[in-house]
Amino acid sequence: MSEQKDVREQTNPVFNTAKAMLLHYCIAGDPDAPALAKKFGIDADSLIGTEEQKVALSPELTVMVETRFRASNSIAANYKNSTVMDIACGYTPRALNEAFRDMHYIGCDLPVVTEELAPVYGEVFAERGIKNKEFHAADATNYRSLRDALGSVNGEITILTDGLLMYFSNSELSELCSNIRRLLAEFGGRWITSDPDANPLFMAAIMAVRGKDAFESLQKTRDEYADQSDTDIEVQNMTVLAYDYENTMNTVTSFLRTVGLKWERVPVSDYVTEVHSLADRSDEAQAAYSKSLENVHIWIFTPDENYKEAEADYDGDAFGLKAKVRGGRMDIALRGRLDTLTAPALLEKFKSVKEGVTACTVNMKELDYVSSAGLRVLLMMYKALDSNMKLENVNDEVKEILEMTGFGQYFL
Repeated sequence: MSEQKDVREQTNPVFNTAKAMLLHYCIAGDPDAPALAKKFGIDADSLIGTEEQKVALSPELTVMVETRFRASNSIAANYKNSTVMDIACGYTPRALNEAFRDMHYIGCDLPVVTEELAPVYGEVFAERGIKNKEFHAADATNYRSLRDALGSVNGEITILTDGLLMYFSNSELSELCSNIRRLLAEFGGRWITSDPDANPLFMAAIMAVRGKDAFESLQKTRDEYADQSDTDIEVQNMTVLAYDYENTMNTVTSFLRTVGLKWERVPVSDYVTEVHSLADRSDEAQAAYSKSLENVHIWIFTPDENYKEAEADYDGDAFGLKAKVRGGRMDIALRGRLDTLTAPALLEKFKSVKEGVTACTVNMKELDYVSSAGLRVLLMMYKALDSNMKLENVNDEVKEILEMTGFGQYFL
């Protein structure tokens, strides 16, 4: 593995989770997934080692992944004249799905993902004579990267996200929603996702698979995902909880109003009636799961035309990094956005000069935003220096993010 790729994977540790998703599609009987997995060299033995990692391929997750994938695809396929923008596309076979065969498809993900998948997909596209498909490196919280990915698009867009929101802090959710609303306001279209109903969907899947052992398995899986996420999924502003439905629904809808999005909810049961990955379960379990999907929803978002957007300089987000090392001390000045796309540069710079460095000061006067990836790198530096690191000139916006995510205990 190259040093640069290693740095990017350290910055974004969910990288292997994205690969594991392709195995779920293989198990779920997707016709294109096995060929893709073979071309990527992805197999269970290469990904699954510890007991914690095995949870990532649990059968209930396969049921959930298959269900949300098929439901979102079916709804999106109704908009044949739009461009499909698949944010956090990962290694899924969506670009090859029959529903999108004649539609313009744009897959967006981390650079470490798109640089690997683009040539492989390109080979498959050439073999099958498929055109009008492309991939771009982008950060969902970075508006400019998303807008650049749509550079060749004319007409409305259909944005899809599957399994993305659970990894985001509330500050990142606000950035994502604002970015999507702005894109939809410009191009027209809609955002389709099952993510707000991820908890009810998973509860339904785990009951179908585990029965009376469901809740023990649920806790184990939640613990695994909590280790990968920088936020508690139960306190997110876009998470509906099956066991606290009314309160969490109020939280979600109140949040959506603050970011200028309108919503429509459609039952998953309207689009998915049977699930391949439950084929070996009893008829009763399959029937109960199908029935439960009446209470699980796909959300379709459109911009609120009455929403007044605050002035924002989306072109002023360019990242800047200056670093000096003197007598064992490292002084860093940051500018712009420290996010998924830019955080690896900070980690790479730190690793290149950390030999002999015993203390560090980071000047954040010109830093506009920091995402979980940026926070992760700052914490890695903090621990590597045995806590002998401080942040200076932290503005109110960044300070709020530090406090909301719990990182203030280290830096404030």
